[in-house]
Amino acid sequence: MKICVVGAGNAGCAHAAILAKSGHSVTLLKTSNATYVENFKAICARSGIVLRDLDGSETFVNIKPTRDPEVAFRSKFDVVLVMTQTVYHQEVARLLGDSLRSAQMLVVVPGYLGSIFFWRELQGRVKIFAEGESPAYDARLEEPGAVRICFKNVRNALGFLTGSFREEGLKIAASLVDTYRYSRGSVVESALRNPNLILHTVGCVTSASRIEYSKGDFWMYREAFTPSVWNLVDRLDAEKRVILDEIGAEPTTYLQDCQFRNDVELGGDPKETFERYARDGGPKGPETLNTRYLYEDVPNGLGLICSIGESLGVPTMVASSVMTLAGALLGRNFFREARTIKSLGFKSFSDLWTLCEKLNERSCAK
Repeated sequence: MKICVVGAGNAGCAHAAILAKSGHSVTLLKTSNATYVENFKAICARSGIVLRDLDGSETFVNIKPTRDPEVAFRSKFDVVLVMTQTVYHQEVARLLGDSLRSAQMLVVVPGYLGSIFFWRELQGRVKIFAEGESPAYDARLEEPGAVRICFKNVRNALGFLTGSFREEGLKIAASLVDTYRYSRGSVVESALRNPNLILHTVGCVTSASRIEYSKGDFWMYREAFTPSVWNLVDRLDAEKRVILDEIGAEPTTYLQDCQFRNDVELGGDPKETFERYARDGGPKGPETLNTRYLYEDVPNGLGLICSIGESLGVPTMVASSVMTLAGALLGRNFFREARTIKSLGFKSFSDLWTLCEKLNERSCAK
């Protein structure tokens, strides 16, 4: 297939390299100068990426890197995979709206309902709009032009904004990454099942002094989640689960969803799944509090929970409290920055849900 990966960070480079190794024609579009500049220079110089895979192999794979959307989208694509930070979704959607000619499918990973922005800009040029909850591969850029795969999920799910194409979309996604075999009831459910809105936010806020003191030697998944911190995780997760129940989704716990992504066999103790991931595959934690774990997952994850909860009459005191503390730590007002029902362009959750239901019934492509 012809694939464009939008976003050249850890996840974007990893998935671009994996897909190129699998034989697809991959274009990698970098949309900002904020991070990973030297890495992208190295990729451009060689027109490819060094992929260090889970089996220990090291392979150089060819891709087509560019910063110019007009160059990237001169021809049609089968799949556009958006892997930028979610705080840039609206800006990137406008960028693609100016340059993308057409695509069979656009997937936003992670989503946090960012698919709404892309649908507004690209309806009529993209047939299938979908959201993922987290990337299929955990990866880290080890040096400029080289990415290491740390972990591959066992299962991944997609939520479809254009639900009438769910079966077709899943077939396309599974042909790219074989773990994409499951779908959610809606993109709202996918947004709420993003694990980062629970683990990243609580893990950073409760470990603020450790992060700053360690100066890069902090393993969040191994260190942060003591019994008392798990109490906080459970309380926050409970608020999310009430909202899931309100929208008709199965109100599974964070740990159950973690097991879904990581264990071949289900039914064991999901806490053991998390502990094994923390020990064997969990990446090193942030080096500073000025991290996407806070400035992305707090306003776009917890902000969304608070907004939907308010509209549905569901109390979200813990989510609101973590947002307040995170903002105080960084000197920011995450309530002003939050992704909300209003910032997505709706007056109420009912309006958002009505759009999702309509797009589940018909095609939005001309």
